[in-house]
Amino acid sequence: MLAFNLGSCLAQEVSPANHSQPTPKIISAQPSPTFIEDLAAEQELLQLANQRRREAGALPLHMDPALSNAARAHARLMVDRQQLSHQFDGEPRLMPRLLETGLALDRVGENVAFNASAEKAFEALMQSPPHRRNLLDPSYNCAGFAAFWSNQRIYVVQDFAHQLPSISKTSLP
Repeated sequence: MLAFNLGSCLAQEVSPANHSQPTPKIISAQPSPTFIEDLAAEQELLQLANQRRREAGALPLHMDPALSNAARAHARLMVDRQQLSHQFDGEPRLMPRLLETGLALDRVGENVAFNASAEKAFEALMQSPPHRRNLLDPSYNCAGFAAFWSNQRIYVVQDFAHQLPSISKTSLP
């Protein structure tokens, strides 16, 4: 029996393909725990999400580099502690954490999981109603995904956001 673990999903609002082998990038050479970033798995997770969003009638997400960096920082904490969590001691809550990217956001959500592969993590998230809601929420227009291998399982962080359009002096009448 294959066991998997999903963290709870988190959403906050403020008003106004087959994956057989990871493509590793070594992030830490520390003896315990070691982890490998899998950029191909991040792209696979985005493709799977956008495929399901299209089927549900939602627009695709675009991957934002700043949100991906925030997701990777959180994924490193999960791997370091070998546990799933949306907020570790001393870490800001999700909205302030994602606003640190400098993006103008008014709604954010997060899924965390670990499993034996990116595809299995994605399918497990889709089977969980709150995680599925985050993945298919039509109000989200951008995302940052992280995927790290440690102890033969992949840790996944999916940060979702609604990014507000930027207004510049040249765009004003």
